[in-house]
Amino acid sequence: MRIGILSPSFPPNREPCGVGDFTNKLVPELVRCGVEVTVLTSDGYTGPGEAGGASVVKVARSWGPGALFKIARTVQERKMAALLVQYAPDLYPPTPHWIHALPVVMKLLAPGVPSVFSMHTVGVSTAASKVSAGFMILTAPAILATNEEVTYLIGKYLPSMLRKTCEIPIGANIEPPHGGREEARRKVREETGLGVEGIVLSHFGFYYPGKGVEQILEAAGKWKAGRRAFRLFMIGGRRENDGDFYPALQERAASLGLSEEVIWTGYVTSERVTEILLASDLFLAPYEGGVSSRRGSLMAALVHGLPVLSTPSKIDTRYFREGENFAAAPFEDADALAAEGAALMDEPDRRARLRAGAEALAKVFSWPVIAADTRDFLDSVLIGKPRNVASQRSTTR
Repeated sequence: MRIGILSPSFPPNREPCGVGDFTNKLVPELVRCGVEVTVLTSDGYTGPGEAGGASVVKVARSWGPGALFKIARTVQERKMAALLVQYAPDLYPPTPHWIHALPVVMKLLAPGVPSVFSMHTVGVSTAASKVSAGFMILTAPAILATNEEVTYLIGKYLPSMLRKTCEIPIGANIEPPHGGREEARRKVREETGLGVEGIVLSHFGFYYPGKGVEQILEAAGKWKAGRRAFRLFMIGGRRENDGDFYPALQERAASLGLSEEVIWTGYVTSERVTEILLASDLFLAPYEGGVSSRRGSLMAALVHGLPVLSTPSKIDTRYFREGENFAAAPFEDADALAAEGAALMDEPDRRARLRAGAEALAKVFSWPVIAADTRDFLDSVLIGKPRNVASQRSTTR
């Protein structure tokens, strides 16, 4: 099978991006599955013409009408059987409205080549964007939902479209080597001056509202007031044009007297992220929307075998079980987060149970499984019988 994958942020690119990292992990696994892949990306790509066994072609700087024509022409020139579009609205500036029209453009300019949208989020807010996103879902030959939230929203607003929607989760963008946990624990504790009885906590990802970081800092202030010995690693950096949200978080940590306890890493190498996660005793992720399969940073915590403290999911989930693979505290309740975090610090046996649950759950999100499922889904689309959520649920009962 010869396919194209449209991924504007495919790395190395001007801006780090979780969807680009996802594509970077998926591509070599698809190649191992026997799929011939060409990645279509933006002019911001700074790498070679081949990556992970796939060809890489730069097609656009911005994503207006001209980009759609270039996509269709590239698909035809390279005789692709299908185009897999990595979709989140903010990937396609200056507005996602044009990319929402791609299914129709492909039918007109590259007939017979289905454009399957791999939706990482719906993420639209204005009435116009909701209408155009709905148009995209209605006209696309098939939808690949990368998490339960996308499946839920399609089922809520366009339930008939579940017949052409398949759910295949994301995996971790950063994976650990075999072993190395004890060495990482020793090194990180020595670096930070933390004794062997101290606790290492971590949070990972981009920093923006809704991820509960303010709640984490308030809880950390309470742990320090209770004379607990800990280090809290805030791994990752700020988003561009964040309105000084990230510096304000750092100022808040300083005002709480956490200059020694809280460590802001900024952007660091994947090896350093792995080192910190392996050294961690607990991962903090009190998301506004609840624990979720759409969070790549959470997937990284799971594959590193970390006990997770998050918030209950707002939708039904077949992955996450409170007390089994995560512990829970309500969103925007720093007192509850501090209390549950302190309890976990004092209960190594419970942390060990959550760690075992995380490691078991991580197997569901392995890249070889994700790639094989993606290949099989595209095969089903090409024969006109796309696998869908209903068939998935019937086979897992």
